[in-house]
Amino acid sequence: MTPDKAEKALNYLAATDESYAHAKTGVKSIEYRLKVQKALNYLECEGTVAEREAQAMAMKSYTDLVDDHEDLMLELETLGAKRERARLTIDLFRTLEASRRQ
Repeated sequence: MTPDKAEKALNYLAATDESYAHAKTGVKSIEYRLKVQKALNYLECEGTVAEREAQAMAMKSYTDLVDDHEDLMLELETLGAKRERARLTIDLFRTLEASRRQ
């Protein structure tokens, strides 16, 4: 483990703060939009409650949002995993440096 690797990890964390926040906000936003779209679709459907719910969730407007949600979740989880790896790299460097000083 070199100081260069730790510095790169710190720079990566700093560089991805905003993109991680955007991804997380995007996921929360689309989850809200899914609820709204499902409710709007539900109002257009006929039948029993279960039938209307199934129809509402099968509509293209809803399934498109589900696909978008999956894409955003993948982006968020990938970015989160890379950021966690960077944090672990920094922690490992700090631990090794502390051991070297002793």
